[in-house]
Amino acid sequence: MMKRMVIAIAMTGACISVQAQHIEDALRFSSGAPSGSARAQSVGGAQGALGGEASSMYVNPATVGFFRTSDFSFTVGVPSISTTGLYQKESASDSRTNLNISNATIIWGGKRKKPGSKWQNFSGGIGVNRTYNFNQRTYYTGEISNSSLSLNYYLAADAAGITDPNAQLGGNPDKTILAHSSALAYQTYLINPVKNPDQSFAGTFYSAAEATDNSVRVRQESTSFERGGNTEFAGTFGANYNDKFYIGGGIGVPNIQYRRDMTWTETNTNTVATDLNYFTTKEMLRTYGTGLNAKLGVIYRPVRSLSLGATVHSPSWLWLTDEYSDDMTTSTKSMGVYSFSSRDSRYDGLDDESKYTVRTPWKGILSATYLFAPSADTRKPTGFISFDYEYVDYASMHFRMKNNDGFDRVTEKDLNGSIKNTYQAASNFRVGGELKLHTIALRLGYSYYGSPYKVSSLDASRSYYSGGIGYRNNGFYMDLAFVYGTSTYYLQPYTILPNNMNYVNPTAAQIDKHTYTGLATFGWKF
Repeated sequence: MMKRMVIAIAMTGACISVQAQHIEDALRFSSGAPSGSARAQSVGGAQGALGGEASSMYVNPATVGFFRTSDFSFTVGVPSISTTGLYQKESASDSRTNLNISNATIIWGGKRKKPGSKWQNFSGGIGVNRTYNFNQRTYYTGEISNSSLSLNYYLAADAAGITDPNAQLGGNPDKTILAHSSALAYQTYLINPVKNPDQSFAGTFYSAAEATDNSVRVRQESTSFERGGNTEFAGTFGANYNDKFYIGGGIGVPNIQYRRDMTWTETNTNTVATDLNYFTTKEMLRTYGTGLNAKLGVIYRPVRSLSLGATVHSPSWLWLTDEYSDDMTTSTKSMGVYSFSSRDSRYDGLDDESKYTVRTPWKGILSATYLFAPSADTRKPTGFISFDYEYVDYASMHFRMKNNDGFDRVTEKDLNGSIKNTYQAASNFRVGGELKLHTIALRLGYSYYGSPYKVSSLDASRSYYSGGIGYRNNGFYMDLAFVYGTSTYYLQPYTILPNNMNYVNPTAAQIDKHTYTGLATFGWKF
């Protein structure tokens, strides 16, 4: 697989790449957001010291020690994500909505086994929790001069030292290189060889997007359709010592399912004579795999109304597989319409495959929950305020390739070096509160996730605003929540390879993202 990828073209964001893995993949699988039950999300996900909430075990397993009765709940979520892309001073929008089971948890409460023992109870829990939702559609478009993705295809072929274009660019599976970029362009006449007077190959190429005076002007469109999620299966154990000190540990097994279908189209708008009409590239990528992590947490209650928590999350070690392919269709005035796929460069006609591991960052969490007006009389108003501070060092993310093809170490060095140069540590804050009026509870919350990027102009921080209502009576409870999230991030379509024609890089597309999530949790204590 990697023998076909002798040159790495910088094509992040919306474009087709010659390399399956990008540093954005590590960030995608390391990112978090408020998760858990409707109650937990309505208070901003601030549950690291919140006892009595089943889904708190995914943040701090010590919270399981608060349970002396058993509890089962499941949560249905309806997330809707809309994006607006600003590119070349033009704006375009898209959206996607789906339905999922975002959480299901069962906790077995324990009771004191020995009379007089200060160990009040030992409790355990298992469950499944969607920690991140990948479902979204992104679209942006704009017109640009003196730049085109097609230029990279011929510049990459020039740099690769092609001597036999027909064989090396898609004609012979044993010799093909640049199967996901230049080979597609060559086979569809998007790039063509420069010929000597005797019609022999001159050792260089040109793009059909270049006019007779070498000018380039095209309309560019990017459409990305992503789906899947990061879902964690977890088992936890917690203990309660004298109703003062709680300790817990847990094991998590994250499951990654990610699918992206990405399309990049360029249509010629040049008024100078140009061979190109349009070309379209389509990338199909599926990433799947599983992993392992651990959590250890403690909670201390100096007084009945105050709980102080501390939690450490180990990295998740993810074992992942990418299956991917690229298709291209080009329409030119001289040759008509031609299509070619990276599968056509293989004897078996299948997708390419890459295996690798990603190590996500460590997390440290400090938490506090204050109960106000606690009373044994449930008819009196009561409630709480809860807060989490979370520290995540994204620069510690790490790739390790598993293809055994001779290029793994070089790829690892490039990816891990880029991670350290691009990302930084970030602080996340979550705060929320609940006011309970007999059987009805009202809730509000807010959470902030700091930007992982070192460059301040690439501010990818995220904010979530939440609220909800709950009902509890005779062991049954039902909670409803709504979460609104907003963030801005940037996609660099591609970076022009070195050239002597003064072709330029496009500006990054600005993507404004808005999420709207409705949740409903149903639970029973038994």
